[in-house]
Amino acid sequence: MRKNYALKTFIFVVALIILFIPSNASAYTKQGFAMKKADAKNFKYYINGSAKSYKNIIINGAMSWNVSPYLNTVSMGIEVNPHFNISSSNADKGATVAICSTWTYVGVKVVAKNEITTYKSFKSLSVNDKTETIAHEFGHGFGLGHVKAKNAIMLNVGFTGKVKPQKDDLNGIKALYK
Repeated sequence: MRKNYALKTFIFVVALIILFIPSNASAYTKQGFAMKKADAKNFKYYINGSAKSYKNIIINGAMSWNVSPYLNTVSMGIEVNPHFNISSSNADKGATVAICSTWTYVGVKVVAKNEITTYKSFKSLSVNDKTETIAHEFGHGFGLGHVKAKNAIMLNVGFTGKVKPQKDDLNGIKALYK
């Protein structure tokens, strides 16, 4: 009788653990903002003079999202009315290497504008970590939030060692732009 009770208790505890531990499937979270579908399909960016030394890294980070059928980098330059402006700051923000700030004004003029800014600690990263960081910040600009899944580029802390969006990241984009 006691063995039967112990087995049932064990099975119940395992079932609870399985239910409450997040899986890597659909681990993405939405940040509450999404670009218009047409803008996402043809997104544009501008690299400010302060970030020109990272031009190839920024281009690779932007184009890494092109693996999704819902996103496509089409052009670079201020004259194209960009959805993303990328700049670099010498400010020391500690462990914060970059941020993406999003403005949405419906009433006046700006409908969707993202400002990606790298900080002082960004300079010391490896090329792969810089590319992953830029791709991560573009993800925020598309409306993705942080996740705890270790294999997603939208990981909340640290690096995945990958320079392109992973399955969960792409599932998040699909949910926002399909």
